Amino acid sequence: MSEIKINKELAESKKVIKSTDKKKYKLDDLRKNCLALFNVTISTFDGAVTGLTGEYTVIEIKNIIDKWKMREVKETLI
Repeated sequence: MSEIKINKELAESKKVIKSTDKKKYKLDDLRKNCLALFNVTISTFDGAVTGLTGEYTVIEIKNIIDKWKMREVKETLI
């Protein structure tokens, strides 16, 4: 039964993304809904958009997050 609920939630998220893909939003508004829109935590969202300002579409931020998640992690010695 939980699988059906998850599939329904994913379908709803996809509807939101399709209906909002051209409208631009403030980063704060996207941050508040990052789990539903991008399936990432607030800390991941914050890391991906560090230094950005202005307004973005859902698709733009999704692409930024995906690119950020794929970047190479650099090891630093303390």
